[in-house]
Amino acid sequence: MVVIKMEILAFANQKGGVAKSTSVHNIATLKAMSEKRVLMIDLDPQASLTILCNFMPGKTEFSVCNLFDGKTDPLDCGYIVKSTGLENLYIVPSDIELAEVEQNITGRTAREKILKKALKSFEEYFDYVFIDCPPQLGILTTNALVAADKVITPAKAEYLSYRGIRALKRTIQNIVDESLNENLSFEGFIITMFEKIINDQKDMLEQFKKEAPVLGVVKKSADTYRSVLDGIPVVMSAPKSDVARAYKEIVEKI
Repeated sequence: MVVIKMEILAFANQKGGVAKSTSVHNIATLKAMSEKRVLMIDLDPQASLTILCNFMPGKTEFSVCNLFDGKTDPLDCGYIVKSTGLENLYIVPSDIELAEVEQNITGRTAREKILKKALKSFEEYFDYVFIDCPPQLGILTTNALVAADKVITPAKAEYLSYRGIRALKRTIQNIVDESLNENLSFEGFIITMFEKIINDQKDMLEQFKKEAPVLGVVKKSADTYRSVLDGIPVVMSAPKSDVARAYKEIVEKI
């Protein structure tokens, strides 16, 4: 019998507004459409991924906060994403109280490994876990990196987005060096909201390629937001669009 290990991918960038949650939503949906069992973790107090999946932050009985309380069964925290019509796509939604949880766990023993321990409960039920990290390199992001197998960074092809990349790479290296997660690897970038006609963005794209592989380039398009209020990602609402095709190509690489 072949045992397939659950793979955990953290989507991290300390710069906000880079379509990180949108990328997680589309990539997770595509994996689920290919008959994989997929769980999304919204680890961002802003709860963008939760909203994209048509959930109201703070209105579910359980949330990502409960993964850190040491009392709740983690399996109770996952909810099926009904808006997609897929039976194998789930999310652990975020909650407005997550920022407070972040403050409370800083003094706990082995605080970097709390999420990793909680995710072990999902191993026999899912093929993939995608973690949407908050836009800063705090204890929540550290928990995601310690739990993950791979890190992917959605980023805009602009200088402010590029500036934080080396800090993220140093954080990843520190986690490896300190034996918190020796197998963690940085897979590369997803360049989002790309405008080819802007020369500065073309130049920045080349800079990103020097830092790590670029897994794909997603153009800026109104298609991205089609049906978003209904909880349906662009790969379902506009499957033939340039944006959907870009995400499909990315999924083939991860």
